[in-house]
Amino acid sequence: MLETTPAVGLLKRRLGKTGLLVAEVGFGGAHVGAGDEGEEALFRAFSLGVNFVETGRLYGESEFLVGRALRRLGKGAPAVYVASKTLKRTRDGALNDLKKSLGHLGLESVDIYQLGDVDEQAWERVTAGGGALEGLREAREQGLVRFVGLTSHSAEVLRRGVESGQFDTIEVKYSPFNREGEAVIRLAHGRDIGVIGMKPFGGFGMLGSLSASPSAQGLGAAAFLRYALSNRYLSVTIPGMRFVREVEENLALAACYRPLTSGQKARFRRRVEASLAVESMVC
Repeated sequence: MLETTPAVGLLKRRLGKTGLLVAEVGFGGAHVGAGDEGEEALFRAFSLGVNFVETGRLYGESEFLVGRALRRLGKGAPAVYVASKTLKRTRDGALNDLKKSLGHLGLESVDIYQLGDVDEQAWERVTAGGGALEGLREAREQGLVRFVGLTSHSAEVLRRGVESGQFDTIEVKYSPFNREGEAVIRLAHGRDIGVIGMKPFGGFGMLGSLSASPSAQGLGAAAFLRYALSNRYLSVTIPGMRFVREVEENLALAACYRPLTSGQKARFRRRVEASLAVESMVC
């Protein structure tokens, strides 16, 4: 757990039963890049009060860069909470990945370690005897992990995770492009499980595709981030960031936005759907 200087205007939310208070906007480390560019973006975010970062074994140099940025921070400032994850499905595989994660991050323990991208087939493997969940439970008992999380692109798998009572957090995609997880987000919130909202811009180039539509004026990154932040059942939203300018733009929006009403959100979704339809016809 490391420290930094808080920014003015970043509201915090409780990350479910973990009790961690995290800024509404966290740092999604999937595309952080390499070298000085990514490290500077991370350091800038932490310096401006972002106190939650999500990285993973599958993200190239991301863990290494997160660790370097954390080591640049001074002592005595608010905590930066770190989440990482493994794609391994066995106990031994998950524990081996955790060991590598801790080494790259330069930490003795990690706040949240997640079973990453679990689909329905993998769910059976990770929850069986000798599965990855067993390994993370052991790691938690040993003090190497504070909390155990689950990430998935399947709303059904996330529902199983919530109902199992075995996870402290879930990570779910959430944007006007991805609404299938809304029910499980509410379910998790009701059971005091922290909800990490990923891909607020849709992922896989969706926002870039939309911006090419002549009818998409005003449907930029800031509008999509505001949409995600307006869901009070999300504990934290983690846009993927790579450049300092992206960090500053996202945090400027987070510091001054007004939540959308349900009616405004519905109108926003209709605009997105209409613009996608126009773009499909043009192509």
